[in-house]
Amino acid sequence: MMDLRKSFRTGFLKKRVRGIEGVSFTVPRGTVFGLLGHNGAGKTTTMNCILDLVHPDGGEVRIMGVDHRRCESRTRVGYLPERPYFFEHLSGRELLNFYADLLGLDRHLRPARIDEVLARTGMTAFANRRLRKFSKGMLQRIGLAQTLLGDPDVLIMDEPMSGLDPMGRRDVRELLLELKGQGKTIILSSHIVPDVEQIADSVGIIREGRMVATHSVDEFSDGCSYEVHLGSLGHEAAGQTLPPWARAQLAAAAGHRQSVTADDVAQLQELLAVCHHEHIPVQSVDTRRTGLEDIFMAAHDQAPVEVQK
Repeated sequence: MMDLRKSFRTGFLKKRVRGIEGVSFTVPRGTVFGLLGHNGAGKTTTMNCILDLVHPDGGEVRIMGVDHRRCESRTRVGYLPERPYFFEHLSGRELLNFYADLLGLDRHLRPARIDEVLARTGMTAFANRRLRKFSKGMLQRIGLAQTLLGDPDVLIMDEPMSGLDPMGRRDVRELLLELKGQGKTIILSSHIVPDVEQIADSVGIIREGRMVATHSVDEFSDGCSYEVHLGSLGHEAAGQTLPPWARAQLAAAAGHRQSVTADDVAQLQELLAVCHHEHIPVQSVDTRRTGLEDIFMAAHDQAPVEVQK
């Protein structure tokens, strides 16, 4: 997907408001891409544009090499919207039969396939209950079941864990990891960082309609910094023997702390060697892992995204 753009006209004066602008990312087959952003950031608009449910103003989208505007691009796609709407008078099994008709599933194979997706989503016991009696979490699970019904190669899921209790979220995570292991390509959106961190191979952080960062999970999963707490430097000359980056941190703190942060193992080794040579006491060393949540919050703490008129 390259340079996807979409704006909307709202209000009495039909003022044009940006939905998304310049959103680009690529998802290799068999991987999981997590689209992270706060509510209203543009995640749902992005997914609707990918599926051509909302026509973008510009940009290029290809699904498995096929232009997204062509119907055949979506024949191997399973989609779970953020707020799925179902016919409440149907039972769970009747709903899946309805979708099986739309998918053109073989009538002889259909019952076994429906039983399979009900079991995989934990809905077998509720298959004959009317949807009007489903809880929000149960509606989410039956939505997952219909997403899997056609055994799609690509899964696009907007907030798939919304409304689920902790056990349900764990079950969905395990299901998505299982599907990933089967070679499925998955695009999911969420504002719950830990859920994405445990599943995704790569992430994109969207803010105010713009993609402000993309990362491979490997970039930060093993990243560490080290907080080194020093004892009394004794005299000013001792502090001057520290590496320049450490001196700069202490100077910025203006005497309010006696600790410095080493960005990597090499800096840590350099600092500890100087402290040992100059007899500067080291009280403790704390390891601080840089995870997805840190990156997510840093991206949203940046200056506001400029809105073009």
